[in-house]
Amino acid sequence: MTNDGLRKRGFVILHSKFEIRNSLLILLVASPLLANDLSVDKRTVRIDEPVSIVVSLEDAFAGVDTVNVPVKNLEIDGPPSVSSEFSWINGVVVRRKVFRFTAHPLQPGGALVGPLRIEGDGGQRETLPVVSIQVVPDAAIGTNDPTSIVREMNATGRDPFFVVASADRTSAYVGEEIIVTWTLYNGASVQQWQIGRVPKLDDFWTEELDVRNEQPSRALVDGVVLQTLPIRRVALFPLRSGTLHVGSMEIAGEVMRRIDAGPFGLFEGSLIDVRFPSAQLAIEAKPIPPGPPVDAVGDLTLSCAKPQQKGGGPVVVEARLSGRGNLRAAEAPRWERAPDGEVQVEDAGVAVDRTHEVAVMRRSWKYLLFPRQPGAMTIPPLVTRVFSPSSVARKTLQCQAAVINVVTAPPVVERPAQQVTRSMSPRNARPWLIAIVVVTVVAVVIIVLMRRRRTVAARAAALVAQRSPAEVRTAINEMLIDRKLDPEELLREPSERGESYRAFRSITDALDTDRIDEGSGRALLAERVGDLLEAIG
Repeated sequence: MTNDGLRKRGFVILHSKFEIRNSLLILLVASPLLANDLSVDKRTVRIDEPVSIVVSLEDAFAGVDTVNVPVKNLEIDGPPSVSSEFSWINGVVVRRKVFRFTAHPLQPGGALVGPLRIEGDGGQRETLPVVSIQVVPDAAIGTNDPTSIVREMNATGRDPFFVVASADRTSAYVGEEIIVTWTLYNGASVQQWQIGRVPKLDDFWTEELDVRNEQPSRALVDGVVLQTLPIRRVALFPLRSGTLHVGSMEIAGEVMRRIDAGPFGLFEGSLIDVRFPSAQLAIEAKPIPPGPPVDAVGDLTLSCAKPQQKGGGPVVVEARLSGRGNLRAAEAPRWERAPDGEVQVEDAGVAVDRTHEVAVMRRSWKYLLFPRQPGAMTIPPLVTRVFSPSSVARKTLQCQAAVINVVTAPPVVERPAQQVTRSMSPRNARPWLIAIVVVTVVAVVIIVLMRRRRTVAARAAALVAQRSPAEVRTAINEMLIDRKLDPEELLREPSERGESYRAFRSITDALDTDRIDEGSGRALLAERVGDLLEAIG
């Protein structure tokens, strides 16, 4: 072999060694980059900052469809974004799947992501180690003072976009109305926003007030002009005494963060996700002063319509209790003395005026009196006892007595049947046939409705039987969730099913706090559950 051939052969050998060395180097470098990995974009965050969680899986683990990342002191916002990719490295196909989650902290302190256990093809298993995050305290979320919040945000380089909670009073009696309003303050370039998390108000009966017609206004806060808008207003009625807390409500939005890029006013920017929770409110709920029991709490008035009688039927008296107070659990007014006749009481329902800055309730009852004899009948006064928080005193509300001349229906005289020998023509028979058909249809409808009512009553009795009020509430909420209904939204929904759900929650709360007798309360609970089942269909 010539020297040139030896030199060429040596070059080939050196070149092959060089390729092998480079291939090994590429594989060694690529291997750690393509390994299964659980990571976060930042290890130290404020409570209003989002956290990006990335799960990267390769090869045998890339066929996993879903992953459930365990977290502590974090809440994951919805499903992840998923991407898949294929790489060709030195003749080897490498598959990779990446899951990207967005989460936000719940409170200051330590937070954990993982450990994550994954299982791939062929029974392969791997545990990705836990990742720790430190959530630093944020002075801005510890107060509901807009000035303090703006100063803290300016000091930390954040755009002013926050929500504060305010109450018309921080001390009230049990059952007294408290108005809480959450107001949005905005001085940033917000692309979109929404209410993220609402507080659970287990210690209060709540009535949502309508703020959809509220108009934005401007406020000067620490020298900064901000736009303000009430985004939620709730009437709260304490169910027990003591220090009660109104939890924080969170807003979430996308804010355009601008970056100056030149002297001509041009700028670059990017959308960032921001969250801000309002501070909690503390309410001191005072017990009603000792004394006789009351039927309702609030600044209320009682009015009665003039007694009426039609066609010798019962005398009808309509009574209405109205004002600022929770009237859903109010007892019907009583007669000061027994009237001269049989009495039936019908509940005419509750109406709530939600269009103002306070909740005004109206509850009505209809009294049917069946007189024993004709002539002048005295209708005794209707009375109810209430506790007035404004005067800190018990009051007796009553309607004035009235006198009405009543008639009784004449007795039915049975007459001997007379034989009809006249034949009926087809024309005369047609109205009777129509009447028979109508009566038959009405009877069938009544039978169907009665059967449905019995079925609903049986279902309600089964839900209530052998369960505590809290267990019944949990079962109803689970049933609503199965039907794609959100209990919290249903609690605020101005509809018939919303009214039925609020009435159900009212009786369960009353049973939990022993405000009504257990025996009668259980029967009323079954009735409210039946009304709710019938309303949601």
